[in-house]
Amino acid sequence: MLTSSATTEIITFFVRRIRDASPSVRPGIIMTNRNQAQIAALETVYLHSWIFLCWWHVLRAIRSHFITNQFQVLWEKIKCWVITDDLAMFFNIWDEISSDPSTPQSIVKYLQKEWLLVLHMWSGTERKNRTIFEEGNTNMLIESYVFYSIFC
Repeated sequence: MLTSSATTEIITFFVRRIRDASPSVRPGIIMTNRNQAQIAALETVYLHSWIFLCWWHVLRAIRSHFITNQFQVLWEKIKCWVITDDLAMFFNIWDEISSDPSTPQSIVKYLQKEWLLVLHMWSGTERKNRTIFEEGNTNMLIESYVFYSIFC
């Protein structure tokens, strides 16, 4: 898709064309970044698909809000928080992050506002019991390599 304006309407038009060209293909899970126009278009066209956010993009967005070298412990906790599939561990890590006096309140508020409300789209707790074909954590293979090289 080439466009000078990636609005929801234009993306919806394009995704519908893809769907209509391959009517037997009904994706169970779609992986994307946090582009709201893309998400809205995908939700419109593929009503029954799960839309997950790429972990590489999630972590990239979060790390753009603080200097990870200055908050290395926080950064390690956030990386574990994103990928854990254990719900109790998820909330334990969140409690550690949000109650730690060394965590800047701006980060806590950012995580609350931007990420906790959509945790069903990115949290490892929502990705359990998937088939091998549904286990992806990124929307691009090159990013998958980078993700594992940098974050794991």
